[in-house]
Order: sequence, then C-alpha cells, then structure tokens
Amino acid sequence: MWIIKWIISAILVVLIIGFAVQNTDQVVSLTFIKWQSINLPLWVVMYASFVCGMLFWLLVSIFRVIALKTENRKIKKDLKKTADELNKLRNVSVNESLEPVANTTSVSKGGVKTEE
Repeated sequence: MWIIKWIISAILVVLIIGFAVQNTDQVVSLTFIKWQSINLPLWVVMYASFVCGMLFWLLVSIFRVIALKTENRKIKKDLKKTADELNKLRNVSVNESLEPVANTTSVSKGGVKTEE
C-alpha cells in the first residue's frame, strides 16, 4: 500500500512541476476591489491560492476539532455521572431507600388514577 501512495505522490509532483514549467511565460494581474497586484506568473498565483485554501481549511478544522473535544468532554462527564448513579443504585440494599419517589399519582384496582 505504501508503494501505491509513493507512486501517486510522485505522479502528482511531476504534474505540478510540468504545469509550472509550461506556464512560466503566462503572466496575470490580480484585482480585488481597488487593489491591484503586480504582474505575476500564473503558477505563482495558483500556488498562492492553493496555500490560502489550505490555511482556511486548517482554521476551520481547528475550530471543528475544538468543538468536538468540548462535546466529547461533556459526554464523558455525563457518562461518569450516569455510571456513578448506576453504581449507587446497584449497591443499595433491599431495606434501604435512596430518595422518595416524586410521583404522587397511583392507579387503583379499577384502573382509575387517584391522588394520594
């Protein structure tokens, strides 16, 4: 598998170098609102835009990872709380009562709910 990765990487590098060599004579100028760049080779503009895209992707990924780690910590905290509660309930003897039940309604023999 690693051989395939190296072969694909080598082919991509050759294609990128071939693109740059073929477009050395192409010159472009960038305009953004009122700003205008100097004349730059096309391959420089392409690589600069690629690098800007990668940096943008990196920033978005960093924020996403931070959000996922925060959510993961919250879920682990809730899981620990639930596990502690379960262990507490498992260790209660039959004669002990943890807390009184808050439900005050009950069903009589006729199937009608009544207040106690």
